[in-house]
Amino acid sequence: MVEEATALGEKDLDRLLLARELMDRVTAKTRSNFRLPELVNLFLSRPLVTVPLAAKLLQVTPKAVDLMLAQRGGARPRELTGRTQYRAWGIV
Repeated sequence: MVEEATALGEKDLDRLLLARELMDRVTAKTRSNFRLPELVNLFLSRPLVTVPLAAKLLQVTPKAVDLMLAQRGGARPRELTGRTQYRAWGIV
């Protein structure tokens, strides 16, 4: 039982490290005062992120969060809701 829990924990850690690496590739090309690295850390620290939550924590407008998500391209976390309003993203 402990071995199974350890294996699942290692799998989760590997998944998060891979997601960080993919998102950091895009972030490396941005300006130093850009909030995109903070958005990456937000996705890695929370299981579910919405636009209003990200806007509040990063102290930017919701439109800015939408633009940052669009800029992520293929390195964007997976959208979990499948809706156009009240969308939520997470690293699955």
